[in-house]
Amino acid sequence: MAKLKKVLVMLLLAVLLTLALLPLNIVKAQDEELFKVTIIAPGNANMVRRQWGQIFANSLKQLGIDARVVFLGWTGVYERVMRPPQEIVGKIWDEGGYDIELIGWTPGLVPEPRQIYYGGDPSFFAPTGQNYYLWNNTEANLLMDTFITSTDPEEINQSLWDYQEVFFNDMPASQIYYESRPAVVNPKLGGPALVEIPSGGAWLYSNVQCDPELLNRSDGKTSVVYCSTSEIEALIPPRSNSWYDTIILSVVFNGLAEVAADLSDLAIPSLLTNWTASDNGFKWTFDCRSGVKWHDGVEFTADDVVFSLWALMNSDLPSQFVGYYQSVYGDNVKFTYKNGTSVTQGTGTRVGNITAVDKYTVVAWLPELALGNPYGYFDPFLLTFANNIIPKHIFEKIPPAQWAETPFNTGVGEITIPGTPGTIGPGKYNGPVGTGPYKWVEYDSVNQIVHLEKFADYWDAPALYAAPGNLFQIEDYYIRYIADKTPALAALKNGEVDMLDPNYQMQLDIPTIEPGWGKVLIQKGAGRQEIGYNMRHPIFGTGVDTPLGQDDPSKAAEAARNVRIAFDYAVPRQLIIDNLLAGFGEPGATNMLPTQPFYNTEITPREYNLTRAAEYLELAGYEVPALPGPPEYTFFVGMSFPIRGTHTDPDTGGVIPNRELELRETTDNKTFESVAFTTTDYSGRYFFMVTPTAPGTYYYWLYDREYAAVTEAYNGTYLRSITVKSFGDALSPLQTQLTMLTAVAVIALVVSVLLGMYAVRLAKRKP
Repeated sequence: MAKLKKVLVMLLLAVLLTLALLPLNIVKAQDEELFKVTIIAPGNANMVRRQWGQIFANSLKQLGIDARVVFLGWTGVYERVMRPPQEIVGKIWDEGGYDIELIGWTPGLVPEPRQIYYGGDPSFFAPTGQNYYLWNNTEANLLMDTFITSTDPEEINQSLWDYQEVFFNDMPASQIYYESRPAVVNPKLGGPALVEIPSGGAWLYSNVQCDPELLNRSDGKTSVVYCSTSEIEALIPPRSNSWYDTIILSVVFNGLAEVAADLSDLAIPSLLTNWTASDNGFKWTFDCRSGVKWHDGVEFTADDVVFSLWALMNSDLPSQFVGYYQSVYGDNVKFTYKNGTSVTQGTGTRVGNITAVDKYTVVAWLPELALGNPYGYFDPFLLTFANNIIPKHIFEKIPPAQWAETPFNTGVGEITIPGTPGTIGPGKYNGPVGTGPYKWVEYDSVNQIVHLEKFADYWDAPALYAAPGNLFQIEDYYIRYIADKTPALAALKNGEVDMLDPNYQMQLDIPTIEPGWGKVLIQKGAGRQEIGYNMRHPIFGTGVDTPLGQDDPSKAAEAARNVRIAFDYAVPRQLIIDNLLAGFGEPGATNMLPTQPFYNTEITPREYNLTRAAEYLELAGYEVPALPGPPEYTFFVGMSFPIRGTHTDPDTGGVIPNRELELRETTDNKTFESVAFTTTDYSGRYFFMVTPTAPGTYYYWLYDREYAAVTEAYNGTYLRSITVKSFGDALSPLQTQLTMLTAVAVIALVVSVLLGMYAVRLAKRKP
């Protein structure tokens, strides 16, 4: 038996020797993992975000971090990130929460950073608030408080500039890029809703409101089909925080005020005709519009405003706006209706009062917010904030905890509300009820189509009919859901839909869109894409599990910040913009847009630099493995690849639209061959597709014949070079490695067989 054990030990050593002879890079990655992170990306929308999420994860892997991307539907994102149960707030992915999330924001025309990043009040944190990053920076909180309470323009501007510096240095979220998104529409559509604004790029879907009533058609049709890339999340406005719901909600509902279609005014009357402040800003009087009807025929009154504000501050919904509205109106607010009945929401120390003093007047008394002042940012932001005014006569008869399951929120099924007129029969409803220009008809969940129709009693209809431009002629408005971009473009080309949502990210598709079936509109300042960090994560949130944080707990927060800055250096922003967005975009630095007021122009994004990222990880105590060399981009014979860019005048630097260009190819920079032609679009962008037929190094030059005809010294513009290999050349290193592996395997097999035979022989001997 002893001899048999000895043989088995020898056999085991042989196996270990075999493993030792294997190439080290097979196990290298596991040995060098610093920590692991799971990155959440919404899986049903924005394919470009899914791509750059993978790029970011690959950068982290090069730094020795075990990073993976998980694609979830919006429901999963809400349950883990935005509106999680209280018991998992701040938990990491393995505990049911999240580590890192990828999200896009359409912040609109005026900034309000407290919406997402304010930590000075616990109610701003998820699930009652939108600060699901759980960022709580004392300096930033004070600057944001100053911004929304000060009456000094210079102080207001400086506070938000300083806030952005704090944000950039602490980095609760890495900004990837500011978007310039193309949207494609049927060229037969027109009207003021489709007028591009040079300063901001606003049009029908300007991130503030949707205006199909401002559309007209040149072909005589009276319907419009809008095509969206994602699904319904919630149709009761206080419950929703999704752009894809806004497509419906801003058409069905009104806000207290709205933004002028041409952006000439950021707060024009809507459900309010006037609003005034008194008593040093502590008292606000809202004058409601008379003669406005809900879609079931009931008149809109001041009671609806009071009730809607109560709903926005009711944590039983739940609404993500509870903390935000409580910060304005108070966390102990008495709501009083015209008949004298009242209800109090909250038990805090900041006491407020909102009262319907008559049928069309609401008076709100505000508590102190910060520095002894009330909230002072009513005009224009809060009044235009979403379209959150809902009908009291319906929702007062349903417990708030049940709202989410009703057709008012899902658009599916029917519900009977006793004592109401109904929209599909006495007391019967099948969808949301608002005061907007279009009313709910149905949601075909099989074909994924929402149908809205013009509301004949819309309060603003007379003004629309009287305005120039043949407005409010669209009788039927449809929202059709198609997840993927390719079939959506095909549907537009075939005339099945009329408008494509900008979130299809069609930057690379512009050269394929023909003017006969598609008109391209560019949304400048459309939004931003960001990587958000769980600020309670033990490594990059609190830092307690970093090597530095474990050695010296007083430096844990510093270590976490260094990890987040390392992440920021690991984002190849320009590469993403150039290759995934065809240049439509600008690298992001802060959570405000360059098109918004108060944007800090002195802050520039961190460049993509894995060496710098490694240095910051080392500051957190990690031993970062040696970084790989720069990647080699190798093409194979027969593969096609794009060459794109923007053509500018060499003398003035201005873009040149509608110019015919020639792409020239050379292998020696002496002999040139024309391989492709194209014409720039209205923004001067060009696009070529080339397919080399033989191995070698190719150089590509852009040639403008029209410019060459008037400029004697012009020989073209060098663009780039590529290396092309045959498959045989590319496989030769792999074949060498396979030969080595085969030899090792044969040796191991022979050794194992010999030892096995010897073991059997020993086993047959008698002891």
